[in-house]
Amino acid sequence: MALKPRKTVLLYINGVRHEIGADRAGWMLADYLRVSMGLTGTKIVCAEGDCGACTVLRFFPGLGKKNAGRSREFLSVNSCITTIAQLDGSSLVTIDALAKGDELNPVQEAMKSCHGSQCGFCTPGFVMALSGLVEKKIGAGVGGKLDRKEAQNALTGNLCRCTGYQQIVDAAASFEVRTCDSVGKRFYNGAQEKELKAALAKPVSLASEEFIFFAPVGLGEACRFLARAPAARPLASATDLGVVHNKGIRRIEKALSLHLVPELYALKISSSGVVSAGARVTLAELRRALKEKCPEVARFLDLFASPQIKNIATLVGNVANASPIADTPPFLLACNAVVKIAGPRGKRSVPLKEFYLGYRKTDLRKGELVASIEFTLPAAGELFALYKVSERKDLDISCVNAGLALGLDKKGAIRGARLAFGGMAATPVRVARTEKILEGKVPSAELLREAQASLQDELTPLSDVRGSSAFRRVLAGNLLKRFFREKLEIQS
Repeated sequence: MALKPRKTVLLYINGVRHEIGADRAGWMLADYLRVSMGLTGTKIVCAEGDCGACTVLRFFPGLGKKNAGRSREFLSVNSCITTIAQLDGSSLVTIDALAKGDELNPVQEAMKSCHGSQCGFCTPGFVMALSGLVEKKIGAGVGGKLDRKEAQNALTGNLCRCTGYQQIVDAAASFEVRTCDSVGKRFYNGAQEKELKAALAKPVSLASEEFIFFAPVGLGEACRFLARAPAARPLASATDLGVVHNKGIRRIEKALSLHLVPELYALKISSSGVVSAGARVTLAELRRALKEKCPEVARFLDLFASPQIKNIATLVGNVANASPIADTPPFLLACNAVVKIAGPRGKRSVPLKEFYLGYRKTDLRKGELVASIEFTLPAAGELFALYKVSERKDLDISCVNAGLALGLDKKGAIRGARLAFGGMAATPVRVARTEKILEGKVPSAELLREAQASLQDELTPLSDVRGSSAFRRVLAGNLLKRFFREKLEIQS
């Protein structure tokens, strides 16, 4: 028997229960906090998820047996590009609830004492990002002062125009974690969790004149909905779609959410190094899982998104969005990724190199969606590197990105060359002709020059505001040169 769908989404804000219907479920969380609740401590500045002023803390109890007994870790997320509907089943904490009456909490007091604020507009976001780090430390049983580098990493998603970051980092390093209360203990309890998990077992169906939202509890049901409503957009975290919605370019009017489908939260790593990541696996979860098994991927993930974004954005969303400069496809192409697709007629698999058909165009058919991504980690001894070139080191859109992998046989000859680039065409690409030139040959300066020349012919990128076609071709060759220098100590 089909479950009767809920007509509201359920969430808790600062420990208070909220049921929200279709008339406001399509609002961005930041707007709801400020307009409907009068919680104006959460600021809206960029409305793009770049500045962090809108940061709140979110805990999602999760689905299925794999999440039983999980720690109650409240993670920092951007509220300006996340709809209320997407946060169904969440418990949220905002800046407005941290103080106890007139008594500031230790993070707030540190910002005050160290003069970490001038105009103050960005300050709530910094406080909430640091509070997320504090919550992580409390969960790990760590009670000392925050490490300055760790604090800087936690704040990469927050921008300040006037104070200067030195005072903010000084504030982060000035207090003892043991003096802080856990927001999880203050605003979350067993009764709340029981109610949220009960709600997460039921589908959601919302409809108003401006917003239609459907969240099924099964993958088949999701595909049938897409087949009936091809204009509907599957929503993962909306870190891209939320931006264009806010800017009035393309509104979120009809959405399919997969947040109630338990199987899509699966993240598996086999003994042979095959990784399978479901459509609801976040970039933060992927980074944690691969930090020891493949540090290069973890390092790369640190560069291209803030903690607030990675805590909610998914790997599958980054792939299915089909941007030619998305940062994960080149590394996935270098790892021979396969896209696992679900549809009304069942499931099928498509190699990632065949998944992209053109600019923002994929092999998905009517009613189909990406259920998971499967890829193979580099084998022991295989040479592997990921590169990203952008104007800023952190949190910037790439001009060119690359995933490069080479295996060597016992005689030192190249086996299994895999070279992938983004920002070079309408889609991310593998350079098959250049790979063939490298295959079976012993690395040398002469071979590198031959491969660089091949890249110049094989790649014909467009020019745009981030770089000309000629610049991108030269850059691709230089990245290959850097790879040879760093991994093989060979220079052309």
